[in-house]
Order: sequence, then C-alpha cells, then structure tokens
Amino acid sequence: MALHGMLMQRLEQGVTRAWYGGAWWLWLLWPLSLAVSWVVARRRRRFLNAPPATLVKPVVVVGGITVGGSGKTPVILALIRALRAKGKTVGVVSRGYGSTGSDGPLFVTGDLSAALAGDEPLLIARNTGVPVVVDSDRRRAVEALLAQHPVDMVLSDDGLQHYSMPRSFEVVVLDAERGLGNGRLLPMGPLREPRSRLKTVDWVLERNGEKPDTRFLYEVSGLRHHNTGARLGAAEAVIAWAGKAIAAMTALGQPEQFFSQLDSLGFTPTTRALRDHQMIGSKDLASLNAEVVIITDKDAVKLPYDSDERIWVLEINATIPVPLVDSVISLIEVEA
Repeated sequence: MALHGMLMQRLEQGVTRAWYGGAWWLWLLWPLSLAVSWVVARRRRRFLNAPPATLVKPVVVVGGITVGGSGKTPVILALIRALRAKGKTVGVVSRGYGSTGSDGPLFVTGDLSAALAGDEPLLIARNTGVPVVVDSDRRRAVEALLAQHPVDMVLSDDGLQHYSMPRSFEVVVLDAERGLGNGRLLPMGPLREPRSRLKTVDWVLERNGEKPDTRFLYEVSGLRHHNTGARLGAAEAVIAWAGKAIAAMTALGQPEQFFSQLDSLGFTPTTRALRDHQMIGSKDLASLNAEVVIITDKDAVKLPYDSDERIWVLEINATIPVPLVDSVISLIEVEA
C-alpha cells in the first residue's frame, strides 16, 4: 500500500511538472484530450440550452478550470467572513473529496472525521461554524441545506463543472505564477475546460496576481500548536525555534506555495510533499528528523488532537478584493 502511494505521488508530481513545463511527450495524449474536449463542449451546450431551474437563494460557485489546488477553500473562508461582517447568513456545499459518507446529503459538523466528511468541508465547518453539506449531487446538497437552514446565500466549494447545479455567480480561482500551464485540456494539460471558459464567468481571481480587483493574497496570522491550541506569532516562532531542526510537510495540491511561504517568514525547514488530500500518517511523521513539524490547516483537520507533539499549524487568511465582495452581496439585495 505504501509502495502504491509512493508511485502515485511520483506519477502525480511528474505529470504536473510536464503540464507546467511543456513536456513534448504530452502530445501522445492529444487524442484523449480531443475526446475530453467533445464531452466538455457537449455538457456546456446542454447547460446553456436547458439550464437547471433556479433555486430560492443565490448560489455562488468558487471553482477552477485547472486541476489541483489554487486556493478555492481560503477564498470561500474569506467570503464567509466578509458576508458575516455585512450581517448576511451563508451556507456551503461541497462534493467532499475523499468523503466516505453516505450517498445522500451529509451535514458536516466539527466533530466528524475528515475521512467521513472530506478535509475541505470539515475545515470550513470547524473554522466558521456555518452549515456545510456534502453530496456528490450538488443541487441536492443545496436543496438539503436550504430546507434546514434558510440562509441568505449558498457558496459552492468548487463545482464549476457541475452543471446540474444552478448558479447565480461564478468565480474562477487561478494561481498567477502557474497560470493555465500548457493551456491544454486533460489529460494533455491541466485544464478541466478550455481557456475560453474564463470569458463566461463573473470573476477571475488570481493568487498573487498584479491587478487589485482580481488579486487575492495570503496573510499569515500565526502558528498554532496542534495538540494544545497554543499560539505563536510568526516572528515569535522564528526566534523561539532558532537552532532547532524544523520540517514542513503537506498534502496540498501546490506544496511549493506552502514551502515558499515558510521561507519568506524566516524558517529554513526540510520539506516533504505528499499526494494532494493524502493524510499525514504516523510513519510519515516518524521519518522526519526534526524538533518542530509545520503543516497546514488542511492537513491538520485529518489528524487527531493527540498527534505528534512536534506539530504546529501555519494559520493563514486570504484577503480578497472589496469589489468582489460587493458584487456577491448585491446578489442578496437583488433577491430580497
């Protein structure tokens, strides 16, 4: 099992490097990408010709057209904070990647496991306390949520390509550095839909982008000891851990972002990247020759609170453009 996981991790990393590095051999996959293009175009046409019936509350999709992490969940968290600051109530739906829950709607509470709920839905539920529903059928998830929680708005964590779910507003999240890679559809490239899809959405957000109205950034709020909840500021931690061996481990889709962030804060950790969504296991931790192990919040929700005493969690918040928040809130005002 460990060997299988290692092989999958290397395959995933190799393909990602090829997508963003322009490897020639990807042209061998061109026939498969043509088939994907046909399927994607057909689904899009069906949606445009016969859109799903609207729901009683606005639905905002925060999704992507590229495979892998681009910051969708931090943007969702930032939108929740912004909506709450304006006195609005909100709920979240998600497919719940990796969830082993039932086929029907699952209401996610903070005491569930990541294996049952999925890491991202659990992270949102624990960090915000808003109602979160996981279902492979996102429309069913929205209907279940609204039946029990008459919120002002529903946010969909990903689901841009889930065309059975109606939507009032679409936000695409990209990484400015990576962009669209080689610009090709799966499996030849990282795109779920062609780049022309960006012209049809309501907002494009770029992590670390250049334009103020389309840029979002990560701000570090500090580090949290996973077992006890004790907190240190980033500068405080750099001083406190001076001379100690530090390791950073994560199962993010783009681990380099996490590692670079730690470097910019003044840490010099040894690093290890796992497969996206993979749980950090006891064997992974035991392999680290370090006195401090730094992970992300997304990794932390998959661990029990009596985990390795060395674990600290880097806490971040995303800052999003005010015009985006105003546009989203205007949907509620129009609906009212």
